[in-house]
Amino acid sequence: MVKVIVFSGDRLLEHIVELDRAVTLGYILNKVNISREEVGFAICRSKYIFLDDLVNPEDEVRIFPPLGGG
Repeated sequence: MVKVIVFSGDRLLEHIVELDRAVTLGYILNKVNISREEVGFAICRSKYIFLDDLVNPEDEVRIFPPLGGG
C-alpha cells in the first residue's frame, strides 16, 4: 500500500492506494483523481519524483501544488 499525502491550500488530504507492484507516479495520480495540472512537485523517499518514476508498494508520496509568488 502506498500512502499519498496531498497538500492543497490549507487542506491536507491522505489517500491509501493498494498496490502489489511498483507503478508510476502518473498511475497513482489517476487512482486518487488528481490532475497533473494540480501537481507542482512530488517527493518520495526524500527525493523529487516525476510522472514516469516508479513508486514501490511500501512508499509514501507527498504531493505539493504549484508554487507562485513574486
